[in-house]
Amino acid sequence: MKKISIVFLSVLFTNLVSAQELNNKVLFTVEQDTVTAEEYIAVYNKNRNLGEDIDPKTAREYLDLYQNFKLKVHEAKALGMDTTKSFKREYYSYRNQLAKPYLSDRDVTEELIKEAYDRMKYDVRASHIMLSAPDDAEDMDKEKALAKIKTLKKRIENGEKFEDVAKEYSADSYSAVKGGDLGYFTVFGMVYPFESAAYNLELGEISEPIKTRFGYHIVKKTDQRPARGTIVTAHIMLVDNDKSTEEQKAAAKRKIFEIYEQLKGGEAFEDLVKRYSEDKSTVQRGGNLQPFGINKMFPQFEEAAFALKNVGDYTEPVKTPIGWHIIKLVEGHKLDAFDQKKREIKNRVERDQRSQQSKQSIVKRLKKEYSFKENPKNKRLAFKEVDDSYLQMNYSDSKAKFKDKDLFAFANQKFVVGDFLTYLVNTQSKGQKGGSLRKELEKAYDAFTQAKLIAYEKTQLESKYPEFKMLSREYYEGILLFDLTEKRVWKKSVTDSVGLERYYEANKNKFLWDTRYRAILVDAASSKLAKKARKMLKKGKSIEEIEAKLNKDSELNVKLESGLFETKEKDLLKENDLEVGLSDIVEKNERFYLAQVNEIMQPSPKTLEEARGLIISEFQNYLEQEWINDLKTQYKINLNKEVLEEVIEVLEVEG
Repeated sequence: MKKISIVFLSVLFTNLVSAQELNNKVLFTVEQDTVTAEEYIAVYNKNRNLGEDIDPKTAREYLDLYQNFKLKVHEAKALGMDTTKSFKREYYSYRNQLAKPYLSDRDVTEELIKEAYDRMKYDVRASHIMLSAPDDAEDMDKEKALAKIKTLKKRIENGEKFEDVAKEYSADSYSAVKGGDLGYFTVFGMVYPFESAAYNLELGEISEPIKTRFGYHIVKKTDQRPARGTIVTAHIMLVDNDKSTEEQKAAAKRKIFEIYEQLKGGEAFEDLVKRYSEDKSTVQRGGNLQPFGINKMFPQFEEAAFALKNVGDYTEPVKTPIGWHIIKLVEGHKLDAFDQKKREIKNRVERDQRSQQSKQSIVKRLKKEYSFKENPKNKRLAFKEVDDSYLQMNYSDSKAKFKDKDLFAFANQKFVVGDFLTYLVNTQSKGQKGGSLRKELEKAYDAFTQAKLIAYEKTQLESKYPEFKMLSREYYEGILLFDLTEKRVWKKSVTDSVGLERYYEANKNKFLWDTRYRAILVDAASSKLAKKARKMLKKGKSIEEIEAKLNKDSELNVKLESGLFETKEKDLLKENDLEVGLSDIVEKNERFYLAQVNEIMQPSPKTLEEARGLIISEFQNYLEQEWINDLKTQYKINLNKEVLEEVIEVLEVEG
């Protein structure tokens, strides 16, 4: 048994060594730029998953695309585009975003994510009393606010009503008039200390004073319910807002109730959306809105939507400040599994105040990892170099005597008193100084040491985390490629009018109109109405005259459109061979359609102006291919075919 284990470990070690050796091998070069097997394997695996359903590529096929990509990147660097201020600013902005997950304590972050997920299961309702004491207030003012809110809590404990005290004393005027009531909220709906207090209290319990950036609060938990969570709804909407006339308001109300009656009579919700809804942003999606949770929609809309119990149920017409709605439940509330929600919650945790806990933990770890050593004596000397002028934000270090004294060191970094004093001078205007000089200096010193530790850690990320190195390179090259492509292809396709015209003339038969009809299209609620509309069209009546007469009883009887329509735009045109003149009446989905065709235009090339967007897009493809051909003659690619075969073998096994 022992021999088998030794053999197994030996084989495993050999395989690991072989994999590492392959990773370090150069697959190809573009001039002096190298691409290793490791880089290509990682990039191919990432893009294989993205493109598998759209345009699958084998490892050998994908190589040509990646070489083209690297040719463009090489030219961008040859032109010095990676040395410009604008490039560096954009790249380091992205890099800083990528670095955030690596500059936080993952264990602490994991706990915060789990805590947030557990809280998502419930909505809480709370009231509060707040006394203003922002972070930049004077210490004395903060102490007074804390003492007073303790007194108010005592009064409530002695029998006064929470609501009465809130109305009289709370600095939050919005909730004070309602006795402090904030309504229901969920995780991330309030600042973190307040949220934690509300979720951790028992029903009816009042918290100890809570400090947030706004001041001091006492919180009373008044209710807790299963979370409403997030639902998906669709709606039919008619506009009725503060800009509508009284006549328009009355017409919208009549029409929405007529639509409601049609819905109850069996008409499909999606058909009614397409026919009548005035929310143009949702018509093509069958009226579907983006998922939403509590406190995201007008209260009238939210209450009606969350009252729906079953998928497919719909409301009576609901009035909001922007109009009338009939709301249908498309997807009921269900909290996704933790693994599905984790990424979303993680992103929110990292942007939230609670992330400070993780940052403090990472600083503590970095101090240990990099053997952070401080000189307490020289720290005291540094503090003595600063007077009360710092509190007035006009401190100068010009007379400091001990600038060259060692302050702290870690890894291969050393900082002296002068570094800290320069930091004070440069940052003293950021935020009002409200505490004692000693307290403000301690805060600044902590911020300074943290900044230096984090800045150093950022420089080490590529060497410590291979996945960060890959991502960082992707952004670096992606920005370069975007900037150069914009210059060589996108801008040129718009500004080179002669080249565009020449391309159009050589390829105009690629840009054809479908058969087009200059026509009036009629959509009627019944065969009888369609026949009446047909007779009126035959007599030469206008659209306005026909709609006015036939829609007298209902706004929904008939709808007429006039214009030039392509075959693919309308079902009536796609599905019927129409001739000039009045068509027959066609029934579809219990609606009745006909057309008065005035002209039929056979397929023909679109003019440059008519298809400018599409032609420019094709011209861009042409310019890009020409560019690649030019790059291949300008720069030399050397491919190691032996390494390629090894890479393909690895990828085929992984695939």
